[in-house]
Amino acid sequence: MAAFRFAFLLQLAFDEREEASRLMQAAQAAWLLARSKLEQVDGFRQEYRARLANSAQTGMAIGQWRDYQLFLAKLDGAAEQQQDEVERLNHEYDRRKIDWQACEKKVKAFEALRERHEQSEVRKEGLREQKLLDEFNSRLGRF
Repeated sequence: MAAFRFAFLLQLAFDEREEASRLMQAAQAAWLLARSKLEQVDGFRQEYRARLANSAQTGMAIGQWRDYQLFLAKLDGAAEQQQDEVERLNHEYDRRKIDWQACEKKVKAFEALRERHEQSEVRKEGLREQKLLDEFNSRLGRF
């Protein structure tokens, strides 16, 4: 049976796919972690707003009100930055996923070539065996 001449390229495609998979998983983990942090910041903002509303009902000094407002503004800024990070990491994950899909397509193409090669070799081997049997039978018939 003849060797598959694209075996080296198939192995390279496998390796590229594994690396793309690893990078995609890392990007997904970073994106999910950033989303979790955003949820934490949003939860803290809601909690702090509730505290402000509760304190405002019972009465507070103007200095306290200002401190609450300044801190809420900082939380809003942090939430905005974290939202930007979540979006950036989501795009990174999408890009890595597309890269992985391209590698997967390449592997599938080489695997299809290998399968065709193996089928061709099996067919050739069958034809060789049939030819040998025919020659053997024709010689037997002559004797």
